[in-house]
Amino acid sequence: MSDVATKELDWYLRDHLFRQSNAGKTAFRKELLPVEMIALYLRYRNADHSQLSQNIVPVIDGLVARKILEQDGNELKMPGKLVRLQCNKCFYINYLGEAEPRTCLRCQHVELHDFPKKKA
Repeated sequence: MSDVATKELDWYLRDHLFRQSNAGKTAFRKELLPVEMIALYLRYRNADHSQLSQNIVPVIDGLVARKILEQDGNELKMPGKLVRLQCNKCFYINYLGEAEPRTCLRCQHVELHDFPKKKA
């Protein structure tokens, strides 16, 4: 899997975790994440389940290493919240964990601001 595809999958998985945690879900089954991604994201709608399952493993390992997820067997838990911030320089939308440095994941710029909320 290319570095670009890995970073893209990392972004989509962080987005999924952010949305799920806002809905109150903070525990996930490792084997169900590819199924959820295929069901929820148009980007992965036609993805091969077994291929996505293989590709998501190093992304999950990276999130565990960055302390965004804690792994206990096939159970994944979010110990803290993710925040959604937008980079002032490249406008990339970042989903950062509490333990992560506040730098853009794309350009490493340090000026990030809250992503605008939806208007009612």
